[in-house]
Amino acid sequence: MYYLDVCLELEDSSDIELGHVILKKNILEAVKQFFGEEGAKSKIDILKYNIPERRFVLRCENGFYVKLRASLTVAGYFEGKPCVYNVHRASPNLLSFVGDSRNYEH
Repeated sequence: MYYLDVCLELEDSSDIELGHVILKKNILEAVKQFFGEEGAKSKIDILKYNIPERRFVLRCENGFYVKLRASLTVAGYFEGKPCVYNVHRASPNLLSFVGDSRNYEH
């Protein structure tokens, strides 16, 4: 499995409901638009979702990671509004999200 820490940035999100289901649907639509029906068949899970910050952790299979990352990079719209997906971290190990080497003190 591969894990991604992602933040969704929307230009104007005042009238958009940002629930788990809508978010996952939009991610799958981005994959489908870029890779077609076969690409959208892969399993994607939202493990954690912080609604106010619009930050979430995605889980996907190792072989699908590159396709998912590419789809998030080129995705330009969320429910018809311009958006950007920023991937803050990506790792095959979920525990790597707990620590941050930039803030570690010896």
